[in-house]
Amino acid sequence: MIRNLIGGIAVGVANIIPGVSGGTIIVLLGLFDRLIESISNLFNFKVKLTEKKKDVIFLFQFLLGAAIGLIGFAKILEILFVKFEVQTLYWFIGLILLSIPMLKRKEMDGEKINWIFLFIGILLIGGLAYIAPGEEGNIVPLKELLAKDLNLGYYLVLVGIGAIGGASMMFPGVSGSMVLLVLGYYHLFKGYVANVTTFELNILIPLVFIAIGVGIGIVVSAVITNYLLKHYKRNTMSFILGLIIMSAITIIPRTTYDLPLLISSIICFIFGGAVVLLFDRYSN
Repeated sequence: MIRNLIGGIAVGVANIIPGVSGGTIIVLLGLFDRLIESISNLFNFKVKLTEKKKDVIFLFQFLLGAAIGLIGFAKILEILFVKFEVQTLYWFIGLILLSIPMLKRKEMDGEKINWIFLFIGILLIGGLAYIAPGEEGNIVPLKELLAKDLNLGYYLVLVGIGAIGGASMMFPGVSGSMVLLVLGYYHLFKGYVANVTTFELNILIPLVFIAIGVGIGIVVSAVITNYLLKHYKRNTMSFILGLIIMSAITIIPRTTYDLPLLISSIICFIFGGAVVLLFDRYSN
């Protein structure tokens, strides 16, 4: 239970940060296959009820952790990014890049990489990063959120935002935050999450529709990914590795480095890699 909860928290935190993939964190924690299978089993009538019960318990624990990560760490990460943005990003870069050999060994089952699909994955994330706007501006303020006209069209938009976040939560290498930045909805999404503790209806109701979208995105993404892994595992994993490689490259901070910043960034990069090595060593 604790592992499932912590895994969900880690994924929730990762999905707040543009460029960082919650799906990659799922793979690092060894929960990817279990999560995909559990979601697919819920819609498989051949699976026994006792097995579905175990899947429901697992998913509840994981999603509870994801909710805690999204809500509980939104403001903490905002503070962390104000004070140590470059170092925090390098910690994630170390975490992602050093995980690639481990992912290949565990998920490819000795098969060789299909370089065509790997480059397709690289080009996809590179294209998203190229057209993504800078993360200028802050989250949408509470006053503006409370003034939003809550109508059917707006609710459908919120469901779509949630679906993108939910789908990216499942797929390694793809950052839902980056996609939302491209679509222009990242700061709106983050604004609702950061202000949930106000308990205003104009905040809680939109969050319900976002949550519905998250559920839809997770289910659709899991079913598709499960099918691809069962029938085209080599090509699918090669594609995923391409996504992961490029997702780490795209979040490299473009800034001027003085000596203290360079040294602290290298230390954080090494620390991120060390976390991966610990996961790998004690994965059982």
